[in-house]
Amino acid sequence: MNSESHNSGFIYNFNMGKEIPHFKRMAENIQSSAECNAVNVIYESFVVPGDQDYLMSRLLAQKGLPRGFYWAAAQAIEKYFKAFLLMNDEGVKRFRAHPIKELFKAASKLDSSIATLNILPHQNIQVNASVSKHLKTFNITDFIDDIEKYGSADNRYNTFGVEYNTGHLCAMDSLSFKLRNKIGAIGIDRSFKKLSSDLIEVFEKNNPWFQKEENQLINQIPSEEFPIQLSSSITHFEILVKNESNTAYKIALQWLRKKMKLPYRR
Repeated sequence: MNSESHNSGFIYNFNMGKEIPHFKRMAENIQSSAECNAVNVIYESFVVPGDQDYLMSRLLAQKGLPRGFYWAAAQAIEKYFKAFLLMNDEGVKRFRAHPIKELFKAASKLDSSIATLNILPHQNIQVNASVSKHLKTFNITDFIDDIEKYGSADNRYNTFGVEYNTGHLCAMDSLSFKLRNKIGAIGIDRSFKKLSSDLIEVFEKNNPWFQKEENQLINQIPSEEFPIQLSSSITHFEILVKNESNTAYKIALQWLRKKMKLPYRR
């Protein structure tokens, strides 16, 4: 449909008649059913796995595995953006690999408010004054840059390490909630139906964006379950690249490039 329509809570605005000949001449119930079927596939292909990748990113961050956080966060954000684009009649076949920044630009072109989404920590998160200066906050552009850089396929073998701050997790929470709202997605709990209640509790704890209204509490951090974490690492690959004038380093890089696919640091 050209006008905004709803199916199971989702907001979609696509016109099947652009790709399907004689679509508008078909019976109204067939048109409606076809649209609903397409929305259900988008939901199952992008929203549900995106939700599960987001859950994984949160758990990895809380357990002190920042590289895993970035990888899962990039997967989740990619899927949310693709779901948004598809719901708004934009194809996603043209996007190769995991181009988070390209998807962000495409989504922002459709909805300019996405480019300026506020991804600050939820108002119910209170950070202890003694450590508040260590919690980094982000605008959406800088956060997307970090997700694409550290969560890229080039870094899946820890080629150039990561820089992580608990503020990245707070930004991920905010962005995930707001992108799901843009899609009009049904409750995230539907994506976790087969998971244990203990896992859901860990997901919701200190995450007021996805807590039920009746359970909304002020979340004090840092806490035992939610410490402020800072992580920065430089890899041996980076040392070799930065000092390639050293003959031994240059030879090592030449051999490695013949044996494995190495990225060039952007």
